[in-house]
Amino acid sequence: MDFHECLESGTAKEVPINILRAKSLIKSSKQAIKTAEIIRLNEDSAKSVFRELYEGLREFIEAIGFSKGYKFLDHISITYFLKEILKEPLISRKFDRYRKLRNGINYYGNEIEIITVEDALGEIPKILKYLNKHINT
Repeated sequence: MDFHECLESGTAKEVPINILRAKSLIKSSKQAIKTAEIIRLNEDSAKSVFRELYEGLREFIEAIGFSKGYKFLDHISITYFLKEILKEPLISRKFDRYRKLRNGINYYGNEIEIITVEDALGEIPKILKYLNKHINT
């Protein structure tokens, strides 16, 4: 599958550029990251912290999408958007890894190691800062 197929299948859509929606998602993204950073990380909170980090990452990328005229109806289409539209294959792979970890937690009851969450706490804010160059606001 590729981003063109996502558009054809309807899991991603071309929409009018929506800067207000993008700004709202950026604000929400920053709040999610900040929440993840202030929650005390331990075995009981690891899943919640990771979910907030992932949510912040996803919302930020969706903001980029709205700033470029795209809306995503699933998370896998975001992976293709990063790789093919933004030309960010490394970020695409990282996002896909985080997506799979989050899906494992949410849908299969998987556990997540604290070290993985600590790594995400360090990496995801850096990814957002890096991706900021793609925001058209």
